[in-house]
Amino acid sequence: MAAAPPAADATRGERARPATPVEQKAPPVPEKDVPANEIVRELPEEVFGAFEELQQDAHRVNETLDPELEQAVGFTHFDSGSSQDNLVTVLMTRDDLHKLASQTLVRVKSKEDKHNYLGLVVRGPFAEPDAVSASSTIAVGVVVQGKKLTYTFDYHGRAEIEILGEELDGKLVPPGRRPRPKSPVFLLDEAESERVLGMKGDLRLGMVVGYKNMEARFDPMDKSVLPRHTGIIGTTGGGKSTTVATLIHRAQQAGIATIVFDVEGEYTHVDKPTDDPAMREALRRRKQNPEGVKELHIHHLMGRDSRNPKHRNLHPFALNFSSLSPYAISEILGLSEAQQERFHKAYDVTKLLLEELGIYPRTAEERQQVLELDELSTGYPRMTIQHLLDVVSTYIYSLSDEGKAETRSRSKSSSRKSSSSSEAGEGAEAEGAEPVQPSIPPLYSEFKNHFGRVMGRVMAHASRNEISWKALASKLHSLRRLKLFDVGSAPGVDYGSMLTPGRVSVIDLSDTDSPQLNNLVIADILRGLQEMQEARYQRASEQGQAITPVLIIIEEAHEFLSASRISQMPVLFEQVARIAKRGRKRWLGLVFVTQLPQHLPSEVLGLLNNFIIHKITDSAVISRMQKTAGTIDESLWNKVSSLAPGQALVSFSSFTRPLMVAVDPAPVKRLLVE
Repeated sequence: MAAAPPAADATRGERARPATPVEQKAPPVPEKDVPANEIVRELPEEVFGAFEELQQDAHRVNETLDPELEQAVGFTHFDSGSSQDNLVTVLMTRDDLHKLASQTLVRVKSKEDKHNYLGLVVRGPFAEPDAVSASSTIAVGVVVQGKKLTYTFDYHGRAEIEILGEELDGKLVPPGRRPRPKSPVFLLDEAESERVLGMKGDLRLGMVVGYKNMEARFDPMDKSVLPRHTGIIGTTGGGKSTTVATLIHRAQQAGIATIVFDVEGEYTHVDKPTDDPAMREALRRRKQNPEGVKELHIHHLMGRDSRNPKHRNLHPFALNFSSLSPYAISEILGLSEAQQERFHKAYDVTKLLLEELGIYPRTAEERQQVLELDELSTGYPRMTIQHLLDVVSTYIYSLSDEGKAETRSRSKSSSRKSSSSSEAGEGAEAEGAEPVQPSIPPLYSEFKNHFGRVMGRVMAHASRNEISWKALASKLHSLRRLKLFDVGSAPGVDYGSMLTPGRVSVIDLSDTDSPQLNNLVIADILRGLQEMQEARYQRASEQGQAITPVLIIIEEAHEFLSASRISQMPVLFEQVARIAKRGRKRWLGLVFVTQLPQHLPSEVLGLLNNFIIHKITDSAVISRMQKTAGTIDESLWNKVSSLAPGQALVSFSSFTRPLMVAVDPAPVKRLLVE
């Protein structure tokens, strides 16, 4: 061991380097000038010699150095047995280490074969010691003894870059080869990086991590983005709601008609600027201002409250029973197989009675509509839940003792009418028979004055098992008591107004306390929005006009489309899948928001092309999402479990590759969920 010189140079930021042989022969420094905690361990002379030769060679060629290489931040390393396709190792000096941050775009100029590549840093940069392995005893020793030793090794940087493509005639094409070793690597400036990564458009989501000024942007009028459907996913506290609030604000600014199914009432105050101190400070740092959306309309069920009851644009509504598919209703009610059979029998009888009594259809046009009706997507026009309940009540009556007596009486009466009317009349008088006057059940719909007609239809479509009919009646009565359908003079949903450009419509479901009820509302409004957008798209196409883009955000999507639900409700899922597929062409985009992606089935995740993924800590969930969002590389997935609130892994179809983004703070007011 030998005493080391004072560490003054090290404190001025100069790197420590191995002593040369000449320096080793210099007279020793007096002990009084050496701090007690500074010692060095001499390294083998052959190591110093190798470094000295490299230094002399570098000085020798310095005068003929290619000026372009001065701008290089690193050089490609040799491949090894563990090298992977499309990944290349880059080594750099200690001074250049800070230049290659994660997600930095680079150009690799393979001078040996004259090919240029674009790549992106996906791992690192890591710091590795020169001359010895990082895992060697001596390297570990000098780090562990950091309190006692000031000596350390000089070090270099290492990073892994993913090759995005080869540059050929101004275009980026899939690479057919790899850069050669010792190829110089150059940074792309932010302007060129934005172009390569596809950061273009008026809708800003946030800042790309790894760049000082690059904004994560996309074009809201690009049909390949929002209409291709998006998933916003992450655990509670990761920033999902802030992302949704920011997206609502940006979509409104872009003139998109935005509809939010809000099960907690979080977004019922987004027309006001945020009053959260932390959010306001974050906005200030991004040079943005708190600001509410310009046009907010809140819709809530008649008889239910809104979390913003004094809002100037408050719209209570009721659903029309006739608009819901009978198959969707039977699924949502959870009917058994026997109950489903009776439900559809009663539904068919109700349709016949509506036609017989001239309620619907009345005109030739309405009769044509009946022929074109698709009951997998909608219900029978003008039918109410009370019509159906009256028919079910009559079925229950027909199976009672009194009902059976009336059935026999009607059968005898029908027999008499088969002979001449005079003979039948005389026979009745001669026998002194009295007509049966049973206690018939009261009817409450337009059928109330036509019990005979209703009973006749029920008898013509006879059924058994009174217990199943009573169970069905109980579920229908429970549904009616929700006061969800055909409530007095309550208006239905005005789909046309919801599709106004730049309008934000929040469907406030915070006062329902019933996932079943929420699902009924979501299913019906989704169907109505799709039909209205279809009609508008057709009209716009015929007139050569642009169609207003529509964005539909479904909070707590796992409650609406969980794996268990769609296995029990395949018709409901088919409706959503139909909307998702047809919506792509008609500028209707869906956004599913959930903290429980593991509850969403593969069929639902398969509808998504864009992802905004916040922090996920469950490795099993991450593994499943990896299979779903296959365009996201493993290096990014490795960061998902440690993302800070507000950071997200963003994969949009308009981006060249998925990126880590610091999502903008929400400028709008958002209510906290208790």
